[in-house]
Amino acid sequence: MLRKSILALMIVVGVAAIGSLFINPLRYSRQDIKSCFDDAGGLKVGAPVRIAGVEIGTVRSVRANPQDRSCPAEVEMALTTTYKVRIPQDSIAGIDTEGLLGEAYLSIDTTQASGAPIENYGYLKSKPSKNALSPGDQLRAADALIRLVKALKETEKEVPNSSPPARPPSR
Repeated sequence: MLRKSILALMIVVGVAAIGSLFINPLRYSRQDIKSCFDDAGGLKVGAPVRIAGVEIGTVRSVRANPQDRSCPAEVEMALTTTYKVRIPQDSIAGIDTEGLLGEAYLSIDTTQASGAPIENYGYLKSKPSKNALSPGDQLRAADALIRLVKALKETEKEVPNSSPPARPPSR
């Protein structure tokens, strides 16, 4: 009898848990938007999408469209939050990097935007990509700078001191 009661209780608890998911499911806001860039700047699938530094989604795809001069690189974003995000349709998407050698991420600037919210699968305008140096170019530039500093130090050692030697004070 005790076993039957425990089994019945477990079944009731399980059914109640499953039922609560259907009655009050976790609410997520999901929106897919796109943007076109002249240069995708190393942006990769899975890179974060941020507004005001807050991560609100990820890059779903980055596609090259060389035949389309108006959209040479198309980026699709999947925005998923636990709250409704209304992005004005006149917001501007841009590609930034985390620090000097960090990964690229997509940033949406809404500071000057005031339009109606963008529709699902709508296109955001993009700002021109910064011509950032590749990590290889950055390392070559740092190496050249180090060689220049070493050369200046060597030149400093070779130049004689032009000031006369100090004389002891006379008595």
